[in-house]
Amino acid sequence: MKDILVIYPHGLGDCVLLTPTLREYYHKHGQKLNIATLERFRSAQFFDHNPYVDQIYYTKDAWLDYPNSQVGFNTVYNDWKTYAREQGLRGVVMPMHSNPISKIILNFKYLGIPADANPVTELHTTSEDVAVADNIIAKLVGDAPFGFVQTNTGVPSKDLPADYGRTWLKDQRGLENVIEIGKEIGALDYNINIQFEILRRAAAVCIPDSVFYHACHAMNKPIDLVYFGRGKGIYDRVRPLHEVKENVVFKL
Repeated sequence: MKDILVIYPHGLGDCVLLTPTLREYYHKHGQKLNIATLERFRSAQFFDHNPYVDQIYYTKDAWLDYPNSQVGFNTVYNDWKTYAREQGLRGVVMPMHSNPISKIILNFKYLGIPADANPVTELHTTSEDVAVADNIIAKLVGDAPFGFVQTNTGVPSKDLPADYGRTWLKDQRGLENVIEIGKEIGALDYNINIQFEILRRAAAVCIPDSVFYHACHAMNKPIDLVYFGRGKGIYDRVRPLHEVKENVVFKL
């Protein structure tokens, strides 16, 4: 298949889980894929530097922009199918994650990638992202070691309790300095790649199930504590399929 448009109206964490499919598809077919990701992620710039992505498009949110998700996903799919035909693209694929199995495996299946392909996730940041991250860290904590915290994800059932991460890192890792998304820096203050580079430099990490959980695995960074408030069933669907170091808790 050539000139395929992958419609992917899913979360940022799910975007990380798509990266093995993008890479393996390229290695199998020698073709980059086109991606339609959520409009609200335009400023995140997640796919902007991925070498296996050709064109990036932005789509409405099937969950938030329509009367219900069924209408949303059907409308999003049909609209982009029409667009792809008008643009001369050869086909569209919209991976769905309703089956209770690994999202990485489901993404493989939709693009015809063998289930035993390399499942390692990836991030693609730039030297500019690194420089901005280093400057932010220098202003906030100087040269001192710091912990990385996220409390609020936008989904209350996933969130950590207020100040839990800061307290945990101080008590369990002896860290006085913390950079917390939503406090020291706003979630929309910088693109997500800059935030990844701040995360990379942290001495310890305390986070909920979010894009930063997946980012840690993509950069081979141990996770000191990650909270899966929605239970093991969700964890089994989104957990990494390569060897990682993580401390997962389902109850606090």
